[in-house]
Amino acid sequence: MDQQPSSRELASAHILGQYQQAGVWFDGIYQMLLTQLRENRQAEPQPKEYAQLLAHIGGLGFADYRDPAGCRPNFVIDGSVLLSFARLDSQTVGAALIDAVADSACQVIVSPLAYVHIADQLAGVRGADQRLHRILRHRPADENPASAAVVDVPPLTFRQADVITQLNTGERLDAMHTALLALHHRCVIGTLEPEVYHRIGYGRVLNLAG
Repeated sequence: MDQQPSSRELASAHILGQYQQAGVWFDGIYQMLLTQLRENRQAEPQPKEYAQLLAHIGGLGFADYRDPAGCRPNFVIDGSVLLSFARLDSQTVGAALIDAVADSACQVIVSPLAYVHIADQLAGVRGADQRLHRILRHRPADENPASAAVVDVPPLTFRQADVITQLNTGERLDAMHTALLALHHRCVIGTLEPEVYHRIGYGRVLNLAG
């Protein structure tokens, strides 16, 4: 008997189909980017990439981020990526998400504040809400690991809000929460706005704009 595809495989196949319809050159771009995307996720985190943000947080007396939660090939995406995904307007972003979603060793992570930040920009974008709902919704894990949530959406905690408030960088709250999530997991941030995270002091960033 043939094994039925997992929910994760079905989700990634559906996303791939949408982006193939959105751009005739997508297949070639996707193939060229595969190696780069995987290498960025799977590379060992280098202390210099997050030392500045970690030092700023440590200087405030918070020790929460000294030891990472784990260094699996996780992938944090921000509001700029969510908006591009919802609009189907960036083939690079499509490739990044499809590759991460299809990778059974990878968990895609996004701040709920990223969705709040882009919510008013989704009005009038046909199918945007359905696309984001499908990728953001939780799927309860069962005995099959492949059925776990495609994207984990951690809540903002009071502790994180305290860190962000005391850092007082002047950057948007959603970007700060995204950076803290990435620092917690020591993983790469996929974004169209890499300069934001460089200003915050987190350098493990994958620029998906080009």
